[in-house]
Amino acid sequence: MKDIISKIKKLLNLSNSSNENESETALLKAQELLVKHKLSLKEVEQFDDSNSKVITQKTDITFRSAKWKGQLANLIADNFRCYNYYNTRYTNGIVLLGKEEDVKIAEIVLSYAIDSVESTCKRLAYRYRKQGYSTRGLTNDYALGFIEGLRNKFEEQKAKNQEWGIILAKDIELKNSYENINFTGSVNITSRLKGFSEAYHTGIEDGNNFDITTRVENKTKEKELIG
Repeated sequence: MKDIISKIKKLLNLSNSSNENESETALLKAQELLVKHKLSLKEVEQFDDSNSKVITQKTDITFRSAKWKGQLANLIADNFRCYNYYNTRYTNGIVLLGKEEDVKIAEIVLSYAIDSVESTCKRLAYRYRKQGYSTRGLTNDYALGFIEGLRNKFEEQKAKNQEWGIILAKDIELKNSYENINFTGSVNITSRLKGFSEAYHTGIEDGNNFDITTRVENKTKEKELIG
């Protein structure tokens, strides 16, 4: 992902050109890059090119029994050139380690992916309860499907874009930073399906179609309406 945001900013600068063809081409290419890297236009505009140091970011995301959040964090961190681990006390807090720009992006994607899972599961749970069914384990099964679908999407993108292997490779500085951490334990994030087959397969489809750009735009509109 090195220099990707700088490329986007240059493309967007070009899109302000008086040449209509150049502007259209730049916008289309910028949109392609935005979708691939799951950024909102707002985040790109606010990005500082000097952000290239390795940082540790303690997110606001925690879990106990919702182990799927740990699995989702692993998947997203790895696909945005980051490491993740857990700050464990009363709950498991998700921590991201990576270059500042990559951590920024990974945290955005993770937050909206979790929001997407939880929002969908609220609607599914309402439908199940209305039909008289228990919803215990529903979120787990939908989330595991969502993670599988998202993983498939990442793999498909890598297969179509050979340069992604280079872009996603963690550099020596980052690897050394992770290896120098003194971990005192581990967190078990293994989780099995609970029997909600329909929710699981719905999750796979939704994960494969997940679009962070749309969700960021919707979230921005919600904030504007609230005030």
